[in-house]
Amino acid sequence: MGEHMGVHEFLGRKTLIVGDVNSGKTLYSLQILKAFLESGMSDIAVLDFAPASVSGIGGKMVPPDSHGILYLTADITAPRLTGRDEHEILNLARRNAHTIERLLDTYIDHFKDILFINDITLYLHTGDIKKILKMIDQSSTTVINAYYGSTLSNMPLSAKERICVEHLMDCLDRVIRL
Repeated sequence: MGEHMGVHEFLGRKTLIVGDVNSGKTLYSLQILKAFLESGMSDIAVLDFAPASVSGIGGKMVPPDSHGILYLTADITAPRLTGRDEHEILNLARRNAHTIERLLDTYIDHFKDILFINDITLYLHTGDIKKILKMIDQSSTTVINAYYGSTLSNMPLSAKERICVEHLMDCLDRVIRL
C-alpha cells in the first residue's frame, strides 16, 4: 500500500475496489487488511468468495496467521471459466450462492465490526444483493472487491453481475478502480 494511504482512509467507510481480471484487487485488499492488523485492529472478518486460481485468474485472500480474525471461505467454483455451457455455468453459480449463503450465516452468527469481502461477484451471479447490503450497513467499515471489466463481459451471468456491482458502486461511500 502506498505511503500516501493509511488505515484512516478506510475506517468508518464502505469501500469497493473494482477492476478487470488480474488487476490486483485481491492483493490490494490484502494490503489494506495487513495495514489494519498492523494498526492493532482485531474485530475483523474476511469472507473469501474467490475460487482457487483457474488459468491464472482468481485466488484466495489468505490473511496472515496469528491475528485471530474471522476468516470464512469454502470451495467456490469459477462458473464462467469451468462450465461447459450456459446451463452448467448457471448451475455452478447457484451452487456457489448456496455455499456462500452458509458463510454469510456463519458471519452473521459471529459478527465483526470490520468486514472484508474478497470477490463478491461470485455471490452476485445468483445471490441476494439485499442480504449483502444489510451486512455492509451493519458493519462500521467494509472493504470489498469485485470484478468489473471486459474480460468476461460476454459470458452468461455477466449482465446481472455488472448491474449488481454498479448498484454497489452507487450504495457505498467510495469506489477505487484498478
